[in-house]
Amino acid sequence: MGPGQLYQDLQNLLHDLNVVGQIAQLIGNLKGSYQNLNQSVAHDWTSGLQRLILKKEEEIRAADRCRIQLQLPGKQDKSGRPTFFTAVFNTFTPAIKESWVNNLQMAKLALEEENHLGWFCVDDEGSHTKKETHPLLVGHMPVTVARQPEFKIECAAYNPEPDLNHEGQPGPSPAARGFLWIGSCSDQMGQIAIVSFHNSTPKVIECFNVESRILCMGYIPAEEQQREPSTIVDPEAQATRASEVPTICVGTEEGSISIYKSNQGSKKVRLQHFFTPEKSTVLSLACSPQGLYAGLVNGSVASYTKAADGSWNSEPQKVIKLGVLPVRSLLLMEDTLWAASGGQVFLISTETHAVESQLEAHQEEGMVISHMAVAGVGIWIAFTSGSTLRLFHTETLNHLQDVNITAPVHSVLPGHQRLSVTSLLVCHGLLMVGTSLGVVVALPVPRLQGIPKVTGRGMVSYHAHNGPVKFIVTATALHRKDQDKARDSPPPGLEPQDEDQRDVLPTEGTGASPSQGDLDTAIWLADSLGPVNHKSDLSSSSGSLSLSQGSSSLEHRSEDSSTCDLLKDPTAPPRSRACRPRKAKASSVLVVCGGQGHRRVCRKARQQPPEEVVSSVMVWQIPLLSA
Repeated sequence: MGPGQLYQDLQNLLHDLNVVGQIAQLIGNLKGSYQNLNQSVAHDWTSGLQRLILKKEEEIRAADRCRIQLQLPGKQDKSGRPTFFTAVFNTFTPAIKESWVNNLQMAKLALEEENHLGWFCVDDEGSHTKKETHPLLVGHMPVTVARQPEFKIECAAYNPEPDLNHEGQPGPSPAARGFLWIGSCSDQMGQIAIVSFHNSTPKVIECFNVESRILCMGYIPAEEQQREPSTIVDPEAQATRASEVPTICVGTEEGSISIYKSNQGSKKVRLQHFFTPEKSTVLSLACSPQGLYAGLVNGSVASYTKAADGSWNSEPQKVIKLGVLPVRSLLLMEDTLWAASGGQVFLISTETHAVESQLEAHQEEGMVISHMAVAGVGIWIAFTSGSTLRLFHTETLNHLQDVNITAPVHSVLPGHQRLSVTSLLVCHGLLMVGTSLGVVVALPVPRLQGIPKVTGRGMVSYHAHNGPVKFIVTATALHRKDQDKARDSPPPGLEPQDEDQRDVLPTEGTGASPSQGDLDTAIWLADSLGPVNHKSDLSSSSGSLSLSQGSSSLEHRSEDSSTCDLLKDPTAPPRSRACRPRKAKASSVLVVCGGQGHRRVCRKARQQPPEEVVSSVMVWQIPLLSA
């Protein structure tokens, strides 16, 4: 039987269960005693119907796991109205179905008008970049609640952990998704916008002002509690663990560091606020559950540790003086902190706080490091001036490669405009470079964890911001193995309700942050994003898709939910409180870049009025060839 008939059978059983419940209530009102008409018999009826319902749900899951049902357009009828016919396919395994649906969604996105001319591709000695590696634009959206052009995007941090509801389970989406925190600045103050990826449509769920200009952000994972499986849970200890949540660290121009709770979505909760030594401006941050490092404008790195109650000590454990030039970039790699000051990178032990070695990134005087991005055993370094990136080996510190992005960018933007690198990311076979001219350059690098040398001349995006690309981040979902290691969830009803109770600080634990390798292998379930705004109002059965033409949009329609159903655990009953969704095989990852406004550089478009050039993000999907 197809899913339609199975769902009808399930509805009939649920109806009968409701009727039996009413009969049981009526039996309780009987004055006499009857052999085959009592509460025990009614209980047996209820139990039998519940078993049948569970069996029917299993049949539905078995049908959905391997069945693809498509609604396809047919010929018009005699009155000229469109008609549709249904095609049903069965796959051998659920993985084949998921892969097919993922590829279909990516193909539909690639056919959108926004992606017909999305990237300028440069041939390298006759070889052409493979088309499936092109990032596909899902859409662009403003990240301010009100149009406030005086606020300009400065930085962002992504929390990949799922928001947990009061049952301790992921929120409305079956796939674990997180929040993107975006910091913007005016001349005198800062603003934070929180974008949620928990639904099919990325959405700004909160926007609030802060006292000073925001210059950097960092994500701090929640700490992990180690407990033996046989240990009896103490309710008071469980309440303490409920305060262990992921947080976002914010560094400001006034020299302050703020810690915000990040698992409550639309709840703005600042847990801590303290100042750096001498109120020195915070230019960069590096965070882990056990350590917080702030790069300061006076050439120092402040190292903070946890207090006994799990909060951060407001006084640094150690202030490491590197020189007089600002520390603009920090990277944590295992037990080593990489700190960039001027044109040098200092490798600092996180245990002893001693400088173990030093890397001279550029020999020319005045070359100041602005960004660092690590992949495998290589680290790419960009500078505040110039358009050249340099690659070094993370173990030998040898210089491996130089790449200049001027030629491909000027192929798209003619003229001699000054070009510099404003953001950097290595993600699934691409070195993505944000530029001061608003375009993104994507350079191919090896996908394996080796040396990330650029292997071609790459691509330049035709979609651009009206100003510098201020950040490029991956919006990844955590692997199931990472979430299974996460903190224990609070029991129902444990979440504090009033604002004072919500400000409880995290307690100390023994967990570790996800490694760079974990983040590199994290996935975004692209097919559930719902990038296409379908025009058809006809939707197919659960686990199926409606094919129709549409335009690229971040709006969500009912058709998108059918794909999300594919990602639910096929072995667990629907809406189960005890089971978590399994990891599904994805075909792409999500990348977000931010700047002012949006424009197409390949066509003559009307100039946007200044009031419309507000802080915006562009959302990209990068296909995974290994999927």
